[in-house]
Amino acid sequence: MNQNRENKKLPEYQEKSTYIKEIILENFMSYDYARIPFKPGLNLISGPNGAGKSSILLALSLALGQSHTERSRKLSDLIRRGEEMARVSVIFDNSPTNGRRPIPNSDSDSYALSRYLKDDGNYWHEANYETVTKEEVKRILSQLSINPDNMLIVMHQGMIDVFGAIDAQERLKTVEEAVGLSEYRERIIEARENLSHKLSEEESINAMLEEAQSTLEHWEEEYERYKRKQKLIEKKEYLEREYAWAKWWRQKEKVENLKSRINNEKEELEEINIDLEKTEDKKENSKNEMDKIELEIDNIYRDIINQEKEKSEIQTKLEILRKLKDLDFSIPEEFSLDFEELEDNLNQIEEDIGETKSILVDKNQKKTKKREKYTDHRVREAILSFRRELLEEEISKLEKDLEDKKVDLEEFESEAKEKGSKIRTDRNSRDILEDIRVTNAKISNLEDVSADAEKMYKDQKELLEELKEKAEEAERNRKKALEELEIRKERWRNELQNLLGKVRDTYRQILERVKGVGDVRLIDPEDIDDAGLELSVGFRGAEPQTLDAYTQSGGERSTSIMCFLLALQQHIKSPIRALDEFELHMDPRNRQMMMKELLSLMDESNSQYIVITPGRLVEIEEVPNVIAIQNTAGSSEVKVTT
Repeated sequence: MNQNRENKKLPEYQEKSTYIKEIILENFMSYDYARIPFKPGLNLISGPNGAGKSSILLALSLALGQSHTERSRKLSDLIRRGEEMARVSVIFDNSPTNGRRPIPNSDSDSYALSRYLKDDGNYWHEANYETVTKEEVKRILSQLSINPDNMLIVMHQGMIDVFGAIDAQERLKTVEEAVGLSEYRERIIEARENLSHKLSEEESINAMLEEAQSTLEHWEEEYERYKRKQKLIEKKEYLEREYAWAKWWRQKEKVENLKSRINNEKEELEEINIDLEKTEDKKENSKNEMDKIELEIDNIYRDIINQEKEKSEIQTKLEILRKLKDLDFSIPEEFSLDFEELEDNLNQIEEDIGETKSILVDKNQKKTKKREKYTDHRVREAILSFRRELLEEEISKLEKDLEDKKVDLEEFESEAKEKGSKIRTDRNSRDILEDIRVTNAKISNLEDVSADAEKMYKDQKELLEELKEKAEEAERNRKKALEELEIRKERWRNELQNLLGKVRDTYRQILERVKGVGDVRLIDPEDIDDAGLELSVGFRGAEPQTLDAYTQSGGERSTSIMCFLLALQQHIKSPIRALDEFELHMDPRNRQMMMKELLSLMDESNSQYIVITPGRLVEIEEVPNVIAIQNTAGSSEVKVTT
């Protein structure tokens, strides 16, 4: 089979262009360093879950600048733990075929696209070890007919379900882009935009034609209106002069009013200053009286302390005398006073303490009243100070406003003099403006009046004839654009129907091998916006149903979509395709069948396939390149077998 594949002449669009020779991973995810060689044809990557298979496809996408890799995670998360930077490189074959290299601006037989990732979030691309932009990477890949953002070119894990779940319109666009029919859609959009432009142009010319016809009729009666317009212009000039001097008179009145207001504010400020000075004196007097009472209260407190001390001494003597008497001891000379005298002294002291405390209460009440009065003076002082501050600020603003209005007054006078000599008017400016507005409106109605009405009429008639010719030309252009749009739509439909006819036959043949039936159908082909690609499938004798995320089981969807992808492969322009775990929901029999179909496809295609599978390879032979992945102690390792 391999020999037949080598000797078989390929169609021109399938002539060898390029393939991936190697992918190099450095500090990427679970890879420390790995070089993964690839060959033309089928490259099968196998290994248990978690070994690092999908990381290879992710690295490929990353190096090619695929947007998918940047949506769900930070690129810095892809750097191997403990490392500061990672690099992924894809080495393309750039050897010449028929004297022409796939990437013509490079003289090397190999061409490397690399991407660097740093843990600080920075990343960049390199092409043949020179820094390039992401847009430059896209341009290079477009030379190779590779669009990594098309899921039919690089299909990550789970994207088979995505392809089955997207709407028919998006599915059709994806297929068109993969097989090189996008230009037909683009040409239709271009023709549609051109038709819209022609329609707009025709409408614009017709509108101008109608307006020119109306203008032509208008000019026949213009001359008589000219004199009326001149009178209105003279009236307008007088009104503008009156308005200018009216503004000056009003501004002068404002200046005088401001001067009067400032004088009133200053008089009020002077009164506040006098009141504030008196209040400060009263506050100071209240403060002195309050301090005096405070001193008296302090003296009373000292008297109470001394009295309490004397009371305590007498109480102590009484206690000692009682205990000595109970014990029948002789009483010392210093305690020679009898109990009655001591008790009298004690009672007298307690009365003195009571009187002193009563005096203290009275003093505290006076102190409270003085404090309230002091507080009242402070509050009034604060209020007056605040009012003074407001008045000073207001006066400052008014004085500034006065200066501004004086400047405006001078400007108004200068403007008014330009309009003419002074006019004494008592009319309101708004009334004058209203007269000006009415006069302007009347002049505006006569704006198109010309002294040379006859010449204007002839010019307008000549313009009308030119517009008629342009309108006829615009109509011809619109019909031609509409015809071109229909032709391009027909070409697009024919190309699609031709493609889908071929794909349909192959799709049905492959489905038949897995006990299924189905169809590929173009829906709503009359409108490219609504047109879509619909797949139908039925298994085990069931009638075909439209493929969606609800009707079929996961295995049935995966199998039918894989059948469609296999049927489409020979029409895809990209020289490389990558597919991750297409058999995720398939039973073992269908999985083996799909693998055999892939191998069979190698006889008819010179494209390179990178297929990732976690399953065991049973009854599968003649795979050009089998890459086994295993993870040992947290590091992925690569083993290539032929």
